[in-house]
Amino acid sequence: MGRILVMYHSNTDCTAQMAQLIAEGARKIPGMVVRLRSCDEAAHADVIWADGLAVGTPTNLGGIAWRMKQWWDEFAADHWNKCDGKLCTVFSSQGGHGGGAELACHAMSTVLMNFGFLSFGVTDYVSKIHTLHYGAVVAKKPRNEHDKAACDRLGLRLAEWVAFFVDGRRSLHPLLTTKADDAAKEALEAAAKAAGVPAAAAPARAAVALPNPAHTVHVVVTKEVPIDVQERWLAMAEVLAHHTWREAGCIKYAFVKSADSPTRFVIVEEWESDAHLAAHFATPHFTTYVPQMDAISTTVSIDKCADALAGRARAGARTALVFTKAAAFKHDSIPAAAACIRRLVDETPGWSAMISDDSAMLEEGAPREFDVIILVNNSGEIFDPSKGILKAHLAAGRGLLGVHAALAAFLDGEDAVGGTRMRATTEVLRDAFGAHFLNHPPPQHGLVHVHHDAAAAAGIQLAALPPKLLHRDEFFNFDRNPADEPGLVVLASVNEATYEGGLLGPNHPVVWCRRLGARNAPVFYTALGHFAEHYDGTGETSAHVQEILRAGLRFVMVESARVDDARGAAPSSAEPEGKPANGQADGGA
Repeated sequence: MGRILVMYHSNTDCTAQMAQLIAEGARKIPGMVVRLRSCDEAAHADVIWADGLAVGTPTNLGGIAWRMKQWWDEFAADHWNKCDGKLCTVFSSQGGHGGGAELACHAMSTVLMNFGFLSFGVTDYVSKIHTLHYGAVVAKKPRNEHDKAACDRLGLRLAEWVAFFVDGRRSLHPLLTTKADDAAKEALEAAAKAAGVPAAAAPARAAVALPNPAHTVHVVVTKEVPIDVQERWLAMAEVLAHHTWREAGCIKYAFVKSADSPTRFVIVEEWESDAHLAAHFATPHFTTYVPQMDAISTTVSIDKCADALAGRARAGARTALVFTKAAAFKHDSIPAAAACIRRLVDETPGWSAMISDDSAMLEEGAPREFDVIILVNNSGEIFDPSKGILKAHLAAGRGLLGVHAALAAFLDGEDAVGGTRMRATTEVLRDAFGAHFLNHPPPQHGLVHVHHDAAAAAGIQLAALPPKLLHRDEFFNFDRNPADEPGLVVLASVNEATYEGGLLGPNHPVVWCRRLGARNAPVFYTALGHFAEHYDGTGETSAHVQEILRAGLRFVMVESARVDDARGAAPSSAEPEGKPANGQADGGA
């Protein structure tokens, strides 16, 4: 998972607007973690953390702004020989065209090269007469489409190189992705013209999370195409394939020819979900080309399939679902959190993690059951509660862990910073965790108290944490105080006197656990973890946040396995789903 820092100085907000567009371009590569900092906000540690940098300065008399130069002068004292091999690119805004922005880019690149950064050029043209060979440059702010495209392309190119060189994701080499698209555009237009069909507009390929192989949809179409019309049929197929591949949710779309028959062709497709396949059928390129292709060929068969082996689990293996769907506000920290949790799950022999944002994983008809479900910084309507399997999961005694915004899903409006109080649209999370998100003040430091005696009594291993921890986060307010819930054990709380905006009083829980139902399903929640630095090891308290996650995972995974091993015992009908078992405290075995 690559890490990118977009750092800038801006007096008039023009360079800041460029930086925002560059950061958005970098985030188009799935899994890329991007920090956006002005040089007044950036710490020296941000540069050490990053694998690649995009550095922006206003053009000041043909050179670098003094504030940006000062930042790197101060950085040099202790870090001059610690950045060798990091990738970098540059950008600048100027007062008007010809105002010296490319000179400023050269000067900024020279500074970075002194630290051992590897600077690269960009040969792309974002329009017929606009390129960014030395970095992205604009006059004033990025107000027109080619200015915005240049910023977007610069961020995307940096992320592509980081993915290629740092993460080893060879399929993301620009010659195979963005530059291949540019090179193919004219050829596709020529192919469409030769075929006598219009060139449908190609939608931008959306950046999506890696697909879940257990729920992808496969389609295999077999066609007979007479030899005398094959050239026209293949010309349309070429245009159709190019546009289809760029659709969100398209994993594979290929035309192959039989080795045994000169007229037999097979179309092989794979989609992330049925919804993506249905959306494909409504696209302009599908409705334009497929009827014309069908008119001059014969369909032999159409088979819709699912992976026959993806749902099979190895004997004795256990799987945790790391569920990352964010249908409203999207935390920048989600990729880092998912990667961190997968690493922590993998620490336990016999366990593996599956990361998915597919709602079908938590709805009726899901391709498999999971031993533990982990909800990570979710938002919006993340699954259909009426078809949900969360209650059945807990009734079976399996574990549930929630991280930070997990309790901020299913809200009746947009999440707001400040006094706006949100309401839950369903009771499903409140029933499971004992409370639901209400609102939160802005991120700030607060003093977190770890309750070691309560943790030890509950069998939760938090002994490695200090009794008090100064921590920066979004400290959520909840619609009720979880400490008032029967059988719920508060493991850590935040002192509301040390920050502004708390609404729960002196006992404000931020970490807790409980057991639910007749099978004592283990449930753990931590409200800490808003920032990516909490998961990637760069934050001051990241080790403590990860220790809490490790303890929570150990609790829900070990207890789930124990209940699963003793599944022969029938649950008592006297205990309803979603309520504490026997009113007992959540102690360990």
